Amino acid sequence: MINKVVLVGRLANAPKTNQHSSKNSVQCVTFPIAIERGYKPRDEQAQTVDFLHCKAFNKTAANILQYCRKGSTVCVTGQIHSNRYQKPGEDKPQYFTEILIESIKFLPNFGAIKTGDILPQTPDEIWSELSDAEKTHTILLAKEKLVKQMIADQNTAPIETEPVKVITDDESHELLKSLDTLTNDTPQEKAEDETKEAAVLS
Repeated sequence: MINKVVLVGRLANAPKTNQHSSKNSVQCVTFPIAIERGYKPRDEQAQTVDFLHCKAFNKTAANILQYCRKGSTVCVTGQIHSNRYQKPGEDKPQYFTEILIESIKFLPNFGAIKTGDILPQTPDEIWSELSDAEKTHTILLAKEKLVKQMIADQNTAPIETEPVKVITDDESHELLKSLDTLTNDTPQEKAEDETKEAAVLS
C-alpha cells in the first residue's frame, strides 16, 4: 500500500508554530495550502480552489518558517492523514484530513504577492544565480571545511612539540668551530692521503 501525495500551491496564510521555550520540545508548523483545481465549472459560484491543511516538524518546519510567507509558492511531498477528534459535550466525533509533509521545495513566486511581503531568496534561487566558478569555489570551501572538521575530530589530543632553543653568539661561534674541526683532516690523515696519491701517480 502506498500513501504518497505531491502538491503544488500557495500558502493561504502565514505558517504558524507551536514551539515552546523548552529546548527538548518538538517544533511543529501548520499552514493551509491553496490549490487550484485547473478547470472552470459551469456554475460561477462553484468552488475552484481547495484549501488543504498541512503540517511539518523539526528541520522542515524551521525552513518553512524562514522562507515562507502568505502567498509563497511551494511543492510539498507527504502523506494524507485522516484524524478524529471529539469536542466536550458532543456525541459524534469530527473528522479532518491533513497533509503530513515529508519534504518541501520552495518555488519562484509568479505574480505579485497580495500581502506585499518581500520574501527572502530560497537556497535553490541563490544557487541558480551563481556562476560556474562561484559554484566550484563554494563546493571547494565546503570540502575544505569538512576535511578540517574530520582532522579536528581525529586529533583530539594536542600535538606536543619541543620549543626551539635560542643560543647566544658565543655558543654559535663555538658550534661553528667544532664543525670545522670535524670536517678538517688531521696532519697524519693528510700525510696518508699524500702517500696514496704518490703511489697512484707512480
